Amino acid sequence: MRHAIAAFAGKIAGTAIRRLGRGGGTASPGLIAERVSPDYLHALLRAIPGGYALLSGTNGKTTSAAMLTAILAEQGQAVIGNPSGSNLARGLLSELLRRTDWRGRLRADPETVGVLEVDEAALIPLLPPAMPRVVVLTNLFRDQLDRYGELDSIARCWRTAIGESEGRFTLVANADDPAVTHAARSHRGETIFFGIEDPAGDGPDEWADATLCPVCGAALDYARVNYSHLGHYECPDCGFARPRARVVAREVERHGLEATSFVIEADGETLPLRLRLPGTYNVYNAVGALAAAGAMGAGGEAMRRALEGFAPAFGRAEEARIDGQDLTLLLIKNPTGANEVIRSLARLDGEQDFLVLLNDRVADGEDVSWIWDVHFGRLRPRSLVVSGRRAQDMALRLKYAGLKPTGGMSTDSNLETALDRALAGAKGRLYVLTTYTAMLEFRALLVRRGALREYWQE
Repeated sequence: MRHAIAAFAGKIAGTAIRRLGRGGGTASPGLIAERVSPDYLHALLRAIPGGYALLSGTNGKTTSAAMLTAILAEQGQAVIGNPSGSNLARGLLSELLRRTDWRGRLRADPETVGVLEVDEAALIPLLPPAMPRVVVLTNLFRDQLDRYGELDSIARCWRTAIGESEGRFTLVANADDPAVTHAARSHRGETIFFGIEDPAGDGPDEWADATLCPVCGAALDYARVNYSHLGHYECPDCGFARPRARVVAREVERHGLEATSFVIEADGETLPLRLRLPGTYNVYNAVGALAAAGAMGAGGEAMRRALEGFAPAFGRAEEARIDGQDLTLLLIKNPTGANEVIRSLARLDGEQDFLVLLNDRVADGEDVSWIWDVHFGRLRPRSLVVSGRRAQDMALRLKYAGLKPTGGMSTDSNLETALDRALAGAKGRLYVLTTYTAMLEFRALLVRRGALREYWQE
């Protein structure tokens, strides 16, 4: 009865929010239902017939979850997920409420599976009582320090939560991240490590976050680095080292912002892929998704078809056309992610047109000092418009980065007029670099103008 009341209250809230145009109802319905019945989320997760996967980490969980969903759907499975990226417990519950009847019972076909991304801090209390089939850990980077603290604290909590889960799931973990590898050591069940086996840089990036041994604190030695602190490492003092990866990407070729080609190798089999997404970080997303898909029974041909036809996830290299102008949304929410986006942009020929949006809401992190660790100076802007709640802070940062766009730089805290300015000044594709809540606001603006549809209508 409590679950039925929780479902009724949450559904009413979600319907009201959407009809009033106040958003997609991605959090409040779950928050209300959770207060009525605190154990309702776990009850619904247990009711998913084919089991579920949880994907967590600082960067890449939304894209990895979308890739895993595409693979499972390609082989004919119905998938329940949270494509909006609302990944706290209330967000997961809000999404599951859409699939319940008015008595609070999950409606799903017998073969339905769940693919749910989970905030890295929210995973900690969720994991020990949860019973997923698969848990995927993508990476750990410095992000929202005012909320999470240093990444070492998240890694320690992950390690404890994984150990207390008593090996009830298959763990899919990034072998190239020493913080993730150390957390994975506490797992008592099957662990599948993934990574990249491709010659790259010979040392961590200057903004790298985890270059000390998580066991003894000594500086790690790196044989190769793919980006930030992800690569092949070993501690010269205690011997802690990158484990052998079972699923790896080789022969990585980058084709600007258009695509990335690579070969997947797993258990002696190879699978060449061309992904319509840029950057090494998306290679990691794909390899992690493929490893998780294999753990959930997917075959190689379904993997290839799904990933080669994969479209960018909600706000992550998503494309739109408005007033005859093409634009690309590129999410930047922490130094590592932003620098990888900029690295891809820097490979483009000539100058580009930019709209940069900076917010400081809770979901972004109220401390925006991280922008000073981003190498904006690598951009070559032809026109540049800055907007968002902290537009002035971003404009100052870009000034100190030495950017001197040939079309000038302007600041406008009004998102709609900022878009109009950016469109008027753009002579080519407009690249929108945006933090998370600014992306949601900007995407809602594009929906109102008919350039995109709401995510739940896709």
